[in-house]
Amino acid sequence: MKFYVVFILSFFITNMFAQTKEVDNLLEKVNQASTPQEKKQLIEKIKKELAQKNIKAREEADAIIKAKEKMPKKLFDEKVLEK
Repeated sequence: MKFYVVFILSFFITNMFAQTKEVDNLLEKVNQASTPQEKKQLIEKIKKELAQKNIKAREEADAIIKAKEKMPKKLFDEKVLEK
C-alpha cells in the first residue's frame, strides 16, 4: 500500500514540474530564435499552451465550486431525532 502512495505522489510531483518546464523551454527557444518569424511561431505556441492550462484550471475551479454548492450549509440538527 505504501508503495502505491509513494508512486502516485512521485508521479504527480514530476508531472507538475514537467508542465512548467515545457513553458520554460519554449521561452528559452524564443530567446535563442534567430529570425522574427521563428519568434512569432514560438510565442504563438506559448500562448496556446498557456490558454490550455488556463482552461483546465478554470474547469477544475468550477468543479470545486459546484461541489461546494452541493454541501449542506447547516449542520445536522439532532432535535429532529428526539421527537
